[in-house]
Amino acid sequence: MFVELHCHSVFSLLDGASEPEALVDRAQALGMPALALTDHDDLGGAVRFAQAARAAGIDGILGCELTLDVDGASTHLVLLAESRVGYGNIATLITRGRMDHARGSPRVSLDTLAQHTPGIFALTGCPRGWVPSRIAAGDPDGACDAAATLLDLFEGRLAIEVWDHHLPEERAVVRHLIPLARSLGIPWVVTNNVHYAHPTGRIVHDVLSTLRHERTLDTMGQRLRPNGEWYLKGAAQLQRRWRSDDAGLRASVQIAERCTFRLADLRPTLPTFPLPPGVSADEYLARLVDQGARERWGDQCTDRHRAQIAHELTIIRRLGLAGYFLIVWDIVRFANREGVLCQGRGSAANSAVCYALGITAVDPIRLELLFERFLSDERTEAPDIDIDFAHRDREKVLQYVYERYGREHAAMVCEQITYRGRSAVRDAARVLGFSVQQADVLSALSDRFSAKATADALRAGTAPADMLAREYDLDPQSDRPGVPDDPRKKRDAWSAERLLAERMGQGMVGGTEATTRRRADKRRETGDGGRECDAG
Repeated sequence: MFVELHCHSVFSLLDGASEPEALVDRAQALGMPALALTDHDDLGGAVRFAQAARAAGIDGILGCELTLDVDGASTHLVLLAESRVGYGNIATLITRGRMDHARGSPRVSLDTLAQHTPGIFALTGCPRGWVPSRIAAGDPDGACDAAATLLDLFEGRLAIEVWDHHLPEERAVVRHLIPLARSLGIPWVVTNNVHYAHPTGRIVHDVLSTLRHERTLDTMGQRLRPNGEWYLKGAAQLQRRWRSDDAGLRASVQIAERCTFRLADLRPTLPTFPLPPGVSADEYLARLVDQGARERWGDQCTDRHRAQIAHELTIIRRLGLAGYFLIVWDIVRFANREGVLCQGRGSAANSAVCYALGITAVDPIRLELLFERFLSDERTEAPDIDIDFAHRDREKVLQYVYERYGREHAAMVCEQITYRGRSAVRDAARVLGFSVQQADVLSALSDRFSAKATADALRAGTAPADMLAREYDLDPQSDRPGVPDDPRKKRDAWSAERLLAERMGQGMVGGTEATTRRRADKRRETGDGGRECDAG
């Protein structure tokens, strides 16, 4: 049995090449009882990963690969959440690492790490980790000191991480790491430092690495990983690799069993709404709703209205959500006081309480809207109240929230941009060395969501005519449109067909072999004796 405890998804931006769901599917197919997600300084994939793991019936362990600043050098450290406290500490460390340093360079110091270790199990990380990097530098005493320091910080919750990607330099380091673990009396654990789910993901990872370095594939050299071994492997495959001693495989299961925290265990906590002395949140909310009902309905407030309000307040009290409604009311009240246009929308419009508080502008009783579509006893999470604010005054509202409730209790929702067909084609073409104009020609064949349409069109031989009509040369070494006989040629080791036919994000375009074949046919028809160009 084996559990992968060091795994990157696409949320390790421009480094991980598989989505969380693909990693979970692969782990399930391999028979793993659990899987850890450890993206670089990020928990962005946690929700998708946790949901996929739960649906697949495996344990989803949450963690990260943290960048640790040691004497001015950036090293890596894998953190796994054993408990809710540990998950909170991992989140805090990531936040501190990002807020305390320039954008794009998150890292934490040893002093910061020391304040947030409870509930976390640590692995010494990849070859860029503090411990293995000291061994690679020929400093075994320094590696021992580093491991001892981490062991003290995590109060024994530490394992020495080892790997084998068929690289002699890795094996040389591992030969020192295992004895180090034994001398300290701590486990050593095998990981594969996964960056893609399947072996075929290597090409996508190479493309992403090339984009990260802002280069082209043929200039990357040793910046690319030397082989395709960084995929998710099962117990049987690793058993053969570590047949001389499988203690590191067994340790992975034991560590996984320690990590019992699951994302579903979290319950959101809200900042405290300031209340008048001696008044509870439920009482204060009832007062506001009663006052708002008189303003909204006046003399037309009937027993039906009062019964609906009482019903909603009962459910809100039972679910402990009075504070949530008070906070939303407070934000809307500020916007109205400052003349900021705002409007509640969505299922909140089904609530008479929201209408009475001035959060929404639709009378749900007159329109006979169903409150349970917005909130009911069966719901296990807080309701979703969407409010639109006038764009020009939005910052004013944000600053009020920060000042009123504290920055530690407020956060912006971030949006994860994903590849679609045309963006994948453009970036793939850029990696191959195509010009912007050439990339535009290729991307024009793609639809919005997938590059598969482009690949199909190219392979069918139907779409290239459109490109030919635009007179663009698709030789990736030429950035000059309309010069089909440019003498600069690219060796075929990385052909456009091989690269662009691979999947990246939602898919990559199939290569230009069909296009160059059509161009050759056209030359023969016109009697052009120029040299034919191979694809890519």
